[in-house]
Amino acid sequence: MSGRVVFAIALAILTAILYALSNVLQFMEAEQVPDEYSLHLSLLARLARRPRWLLGTAADVAGYITCAAALALAAVVFVMPIVASGILIALFLGAAFTRRPVPRSDLLAAAVLSVGLAIFLYEVSPTGGTDVAPPGRWLVAGPILVVAVGCCLFAARRFHGSPRGALLGIASGICFGVTAVFTKSFDFYLGRGPLAWAGHWEPYGMAVTSISGLVMAQSALQTGALGAAVGASEALIPITASTLGIVLLDEKITAAGGRWIPVTTAIVAIVWSIVSLARGEQLLLQTSTVSPTAALEPKS
Repeated sequence: MSGRVVFAIALAILTAILYALSNVLQFMEAEQVPDEYSLHLSLLARLARRPRWLLGTAADVAGYITCAAALALAAVVFVMPIVASGILIALFLGAAFTRRPVPRSDLLAAAVLSVGLAIFLYEVSPTGGTDVAPPGRWLVAGPILVVAVGCCLFAARRFHGSPRGALLGIASGICFGVTAVFTKSFDFYLGRGPLAWAGHWEPYGMAVTSISGLVMAQSALQTGALGAAVGASEALIPITASTLGIVLLDEKITAAGGRWIPVTTAIVAIVWSIVSLARGEQLLLQTSTVSPTAALEPKS
């Protein structure tokens, strides 16, 4: 494994840590905002008045920077599954904030996720790939992605609680997955000069998907169903990003010795673990006798 790949893995792990911190802090604030602000930019305006949410957002921005650096060094299909491990870290952060032990079922899911990621990284060798997708491919993929997000948003308006959180989480996960691919292109343009990106459309698309994903993610957290919201989002981000990396950027996955069974098993294990850990994170933050907000208050 080259030093370049090792550095990309380290950056992806750091990204996972920062995103985990962001998820926990933003959830604690977003769930306190009335439902009428859901899916509106005014939701961000109200949250921006809350110091804890701003701290979570700062962690989010820092995570985006480290993720962009990782994507500049390695393929999307390689980096994003590692970033998805942030849900494992968020579980333990939630346990620390609420002062509750992690249930055995969640420890099992954490072990499965760790083993699944280890097998995936050991067995998979991404090859090929470009930094910029041909416009014609985006013309095909773009409408499909827009329709998928639109269907989630339309359906979410008909539900409350966990179903709504899951649908909004899926929509935000798709947006953030697309953002990862746009970020790969942005890295490429930035490498050609500080303002070389200005004449290309992908960075502007990245801004749209980032802001849209942020509004949807905060609206999902606002439902109070952290498990459904984060589980759906964290599962869809690597799935969307990896699929687009293969379809749009010509990234290829080569299994060591052609062993596709362990690779497929590892992917299934990763997705199952993310959803299971998200449920555990919700229980830690919502059913504790010590409120998550109080757990973060300074001692007098």
